[in-house]
Order: sequence, then structure tokens, then C-alpha cells
Amino acid sequence: MIKKIKPYLKVKKIDVLIYYMTPDFVTSFPSLDYQIDKQIIDANKTKYSITVDSICIHKSFLFKKLNILKLIHRKGPTIGDCVTIPKYKGKSIYPYVINYIANEVLKEDNEVFIIVNSDNLSSIRGIEKAGFKLYTKIQAKRILLFYYNVSLTKQVD
Repeated sequence: MIKKIKPYLKVKKIDVLIYYMTPDFVTSFPSLDYQIDKQIIDANKTKYSITVDSICIHKSFLFKKLNILKLIHRKGPTIGDCVTIPKYKGKSIYPYVINYIANEVLKEDNEVFIIVNSDNLSSIRGIEKAGFKLYTKIQAKRILLFYYNVSLTKQVD
């Protein structure tokens, strides 16, 4: 029993950038010849994916709420856990999908966020290409759902 619980009790270092988009600066991204499929996973999580020849080439998830946003006193829909398979990287699929999700979300909400690891430069370029703006950088430590040693930088008002 302890072996199953032990991995969850490890301290995790958090070093992420939070980007956001609002209706004030929503942008349209040029359409690509891919169909984006939407699948509701549960009450908090929706999967957006592109499949080519029965292979999932990209997937992104939209979360209705994430605890990390409490650190910046925000709540709301957040895009994360995005993956494009290597063969399709560099073809603007990632910014196309996240821009699509943001435009869909902003029809009903005032803002949408996206979280990316601070060292993931290719994803950061895609996020900015999709029209998102930097909100803040969060560095912290986390155990279970609890954050401590929190540092926020570059926060937008």
C-alpha cells in the first residue's frame, strides 16, 4: 500500500509560464486542412485532437479549472498537456489547435489560459504565434495539491 502512495508524496518543482487570451485580443489563425475532433472526457476535461490515417498526430486538453491558477488569483478554462508527434512538428498544428480552442472558449468565457514549462521554447513560440500573451511565470514546489515557496514574476495587471 505504501509503495502505491509514495510517488504522490514526492515534492515536485514547478517552473511554468502562464499565458492568456481575452476577447479583446483574440486572433484568428489561418485554417489548416485538418479536422479537430472534440471529446468530453469528464466534467473538468475535454480532449481536442487531430487524426491522420488512424494516427493521432496532435492532442490538447482543456481543463475547466486547475488548482495552480489559484496562485495568481484566477480561475477559468486552461489549455494544457498538448502533444504533437515529431513527424508533424513545425507545421503550425499546435498554434492552430490552441487558437481554435481559445476562440471556442472565448465565445462563453472572458479569458482562457495556457500553461507551459518555462524551458519548452518550441511550445512557447507556438503559444505566442497563436496569439496568447504572457501573464506570469510561476516557480514553486508542490506536494499533493499544496504549493509552497511560490515565486511569481512578470505578472500582468
